[in-house]
Amino acid sequence: MTDSIGTYRPLPPLSAEDKIYIERNFYKLEELCLGRPNSAAEYRSQIREGILPLPTYILEGIEMYPGDFFVFPDSVGGLGASMKNEFLTRYLRTAESYCERVPGEQIAEEYTAYLSGEYAVCLRWVTPETIFLKGIAMAKIDELMAEPRPADTAWSVALRSWVNRLDNMEREFAPCDTARFGSLPSRVRYINRTREKYPSCFSS
Repeated sequence: MTDSIGTYRPLPPLSAEDKIYIERNFYKLEELCLGRPNSAAEYRSQIREGILPLPTYILEGIEMYPGDFFVFPDSVGGLGASMKNEFLTRYLRTAESYCERVPGEQIAEEYTAYLSGEYAVCLRWVTPETIFLKGIAMAKIDELMAEPRPADTAWSVALRSWVNRLDNMEREFAPCDTARFGSLPSRVRYINRTREKYPSCFSS
């Protein structure tokens, strides 16, 4: 993504299972606005302006959002530039706590991805911290799988730790997500398949 406003990726034709999953795990904006200071229409204007994230799914013309949609914006105390700056600051702080150096351009791209609403497809809670942690967990699993040593206790513990951490962060995904994004969900690639390939690492 190259612009500063996220882009909504259309859904493929939905099955009954897709619809059930989305309805059980996501909400109409009007539902999330109950008890909030602004109306759904006002928030929808901010969404269109790229101040708040786009819907994660559109189900039969109805925009659907994650339950934690307002958690990060509310933690900032302001929208617009202040929200972007807070995202960059918190993402960078989390990266530094793992001794990772992340270019500013990459963090800006992550913020654009955040505004697309797509991180709520995979993450139970969408914050700068969980976005970074998803990425590093996948990178660590890739590193470990590149040189597998299942008989090595330290390797097994590390693999189990990163897979379990990713598991705790990730949603189950809708069946339609594979076609929507053109690849199997990260839950399948990094969690399910890893556990299937090295069951001994997860038996204790």
